[in-house]
Amino acid sequence: MDPRTPGPDLVVLGAARSGTSLLAAHLSAHPDIDASAVKEPNYFSRHYDRGPEWYEGYFAARAPQRFRLDASVSYTFPQFPEALGRLAAVSPSAFAVYIVRDPLQRAVSHYQYYRHYFAHEEAPDFGSALRRDSYYADVSDYRRWLGALADTFPREQVLVVPFPAVTRSTHAVAEVVCSLVGLAPPPDPGREAQEHRNNVVAFRSDRIRRATRTLRHSRAYPAVRRALGATTLRRIRSAVTTVPETPTFEEALATCDARQREALEQLSARASEAAREWLAEQDVRLGLDWVSDWPNGPSTT
Repeated sequence: MDPRTPGPDLVVLGAARSGTSLLAAHLSAHPDIDASAVKEPNYFSRHYDRGPEWYEGYFAARAPQRFRLDASVSYTFPQFPEALGRLAAVSPSAFAVYIVRDPLQRAVSHYQYYRHYFAHEEAPDFGSALRRDSYYADVSDYRRWLGALADTFPREQVLVVPFPAVTRSTHAVAEVVCSLVGLAPPPDPGREAQEHRNNVVAFRSDRIRRATRTLRHSRAYPAVRRALGATTLRRIRSAVTTVPETPTFEEALATCDARQREALEQLSARASEAAREWLAEQDVRLGLDWVSDWPNGPSTT
């Protein structure tokens, strides 16, 4: 950690819809980790023009041996190609955590989350969304993102985590992260942390969605989140949302035409191979056994 920089010391920067909220919740329970007032300040991507003072406002004053945690998955979104470089320029010694999930299951979950929770996605099905924009597939291109991470940070500052390891024992993954950055093991937040699973939900009304969006984009939101706490806010969200009916993974893929399916198969093979190569090397270097959690073949077959 570098007490002179306003940037983070620890970053969970992807991939979206892969358990990043759950891991961030476990890490945030550590007494020596200062988590951002909002899980995703998105400073180095969406809000860089607001300046470092704005970003500083999401954290407590710098304290010796206290690690700043930023868990913004948008730092590995294709529309923000400058994000990783900006992050490294401010925090060259930052430790980056990147979670990999089956690339196509991740893409479908991403589409459904944007469609139902944020209501940002107008496309009625996954295939239609990809015909309009390759965004969801691009976020799953682990060969691209792992290459970008390798070009930005030394390998010893990057930890790639397979999604099954997070879902099996998020606390065990948090212990690995803390050990690698020189922190004592984190306390186990237990069942409370499970409330931070970002399942696909929908607001019960447009009025509630609009009010929530207004609050999240207001200057008061960080203070509200600090006052209520992330767990209370999650419980409020649970009360104002419902679980929508969504297509199964197979049904979502069935909305893709033959050309799209071929492209998705190529993406799945490319991304899966890149993740497997990184995990295999990392297992040897760190004494882990995470490559065994990674699927061996494309997820469209």
